[in-house]
Amino acid sequence: MALSSNLFKADRALEACAVDNSAHLTLGATGEHVGKVQFALFELDGLIIDRSELAAQKYGKSTAAAVLSYKTKRQIINRSYQKSPDAIVGKMTIASLDDEMKVNERRFEQPGDCLLSPSGAPTFANTFGASSSNLFQQTLSLNNAGVGKTAAPKQLGGFVRVFFATTLRSAIEDGYPLSAHIERARDCLFEHGITLSVEVRNGFADTIRMSAPIINSFVSVADNVDELRKMSEDLRPGLPGVLRVIVCQMVGDKFGETFRNRRLGPRPVPPFILLNSQQKALDHATLIHEMIHASKNGPVAHDDEKNSVFFKDGKSKPGEIDQTLLKAEHAATLATMSSRL
Repeated sequence: MALSSNLFKADRALEACAVDNSAHLTLGATGEHVGKVQFALFELDGLIIDRSELAAQKYGKSTAAAVLSYKTKRQIINRSYQKSPDAIVGKMTIASLDDEMKVNERRFEQPGDCLLSPSGAPTFANTFGASSSNLFQQTLSLNNAGVGKTAAPKQLGGFVRVFFATTLRSAIEDGYPLSAHIERARDCLFEHGITLSVEVRNGFADTIRMSAPIINSFVSVADNVDELRKMSEDLRPGLPGVLRVIVCQMVGDKFGETFRNRRLGPRPVPPFILLNSQQKALDHATLIHEMIHASKNGPVAHDDEKNSVFFKDGKSKPGEIDQTLLKAEHAATLATMSSRL
């Protein structure tokens, strides 16, 4: 029996599990296929698994307990030799998980802000509250009062806290120039008196063991952004006030995307950023571009100025204009973003 959910299909270990008794998942198993089963158990039933097992993608005691809970709820029992469920993922269990995930995947997710924010797009509904909007209006008033004058940007103060993670595949295959993007963002913020604080805990960036490319689309049911976000949360939970940025391989030609209104189980998570390791902006402005998206109340129109870091297209060819300008209205929302995450 071939598996058909986007989460499970084409995974050799899980396909084997579906047809071969010797390939069943039991205590001690490790690998990305175990991680997929762990994600499905959380996504379908909200089952909690020890973080150490999630990070290691290991079929440990808490994973086994979650499997037993899932099977007990559905009375998945091989009645030819059993009277009660066990804690093994065998043919019947993987088939049940696959069927339920296939239904679950038909729920369309909201795509990223860049996809929703072409030039001239309307501003979407507020999700952060009124404080950033008020600061934006105050900054516009200050700028308008100085029309025709050349002056240094207003020193807003404040700081932006950021934490980074990268998928193992993007780190090995793509060599994304993350440090250059951080320096571009830091320089842009510094001109407005804003400090960029990179959170470092046991290393510069977490490594997420996910090999599948990330799909984000209006029409595709194969969206796996939530799976990646869950894996990042398993490695580094919480992080209030910190903007989470994940470098990964993404399907399509976008340099990056900002996601909002996403959930981990029943819980909504703050805006977070994905940077596409396969698309490298020559002026390294993708990070600050997506940070601007994350600082807003919802998707907003991109700037028309080609030298703005919030221009709709990143610099992809030599000879194109470098994007180095951080406009005052964007600096205003960035200055207070960490207090709203």
